[in-house]
Amino acid sequence: MIAEFNYTNRKPSIVTLNAHLRRAIAKGADFIILRWGENQINVERTQWGWCGRGWIGRNGGQDLANVLNNLRIR
Repeated sequence: MIAEFNYTNRKPSIVTLNAHLRRAIAKGADFIILRWGENQINVERTQWGWCGRGWIGRNGGQDLANVLNNLRIR
């Protein structure tokens, strides 16, 4: 399942990004798209764990995926 979040006003904080990731995973999403203007982060569940790409501000997709992997969220 794909989940998508679009931020239209301000740049989302790391807390907001993590909250939306966890909410999407709780609903069964395995591919999550976070967008803010032209910036985008994709986080995807693979057979090896979570993999992320892209940037929003100083927050990277792989950094967010590493947090999920360290928490062992499957």
